[in-house]
Amino acid sequence: MGKTARLEYLRRILPLGLAVLGIAGWFYFMTLLSSIMCLVAAAAIYLAPPRPQPASGAIRPVSRPSVLTLDLIGFGFGLFFLPLAVLGLASATGGLAVLALICLLPASLSIVFFTVAVRQETSWVRFFGNGFEFTQFGLRVRVPYTDLEKVSVKLWHASGAVAWFQSTIGSSGRKKAVLLNGEETTKTLVFRRNDGSTFTISSELIPDLQRVLIGMDRADVDLPEGISEWQRKKIRRRREKMYRVEEPAPKSEQLDVARIAALIEHARRNA
Repeated sequence: MGKTARLEYLRRILPLGLAVLGIAGWFYFMTLLSSIMCLVAAAAIYLAPPRPQPASGAIRPVSRPSVLTLDLIGFGFGLFFLPLAVLGLASATGGLAVLALICLLPASLSIVFFTVAVRQETSWVRFFGNGFEFTQFGLRVRVPYTDLEKVSVKLWHASGAVAWFQSTIGSSGRKKAVLLNGEETTKTLVFRRNDGSTFTISSELIPDLQRVLIGMDRADVDLPEGISEWQRKKIRRRREKMYRVEEPAPKSEQLDVARIAALIEHARRNA
């Protein structure tokens, strides 16, 4: 996990802790004003800039629900169940203490929603002419097209909660990265590097897919399986048009130019 992702975790965990302190402390040792100050400080930490900003042209995952909604759900679980657990463990005995301990289970769901929100805010991909840069949980890896072993087109299909999980926290680290559009069915590009790392991206998220394929073709990387021969020819024609190299002058024309230059030089010397 990169530094950016760790800071985003702190942006959520610290406010949650302060808010729980303000709520639970009001019942025991804090004044109402102190409790309100804790809640205000919690809101200020969460809203404080800066937020993660991807580089220009980067593609971000589609978050469903939004990052703000995920955070609100996480805070909801934490602010409801954590104070109950703290107050129950501090004052109750017997069965009530057990119930208070059980409250920690649903309270832990706040970490799950915070993880999803952090992942969505700190993950993106950016394409260059000779490769791409994949960022997930703040960890960046640069992949030149020449390092690719294989690129393939894969139809990704899942339903319900499985699709949501795969498009949010279904992968992590530098060896397996996934960036999906959140739909139950999506056509993806799977980039496999020589070391076995895989990077899966929904093709619908890429604004100029043809330029990406042209960059791969220019790097002498085999175009993905599943692309028709007509599409391959179209990509190569556009590549030749974009990166056309001027043809050298015919050899006979070069000789004529050399003779003319020699005659001019000879006439200048005899003048």
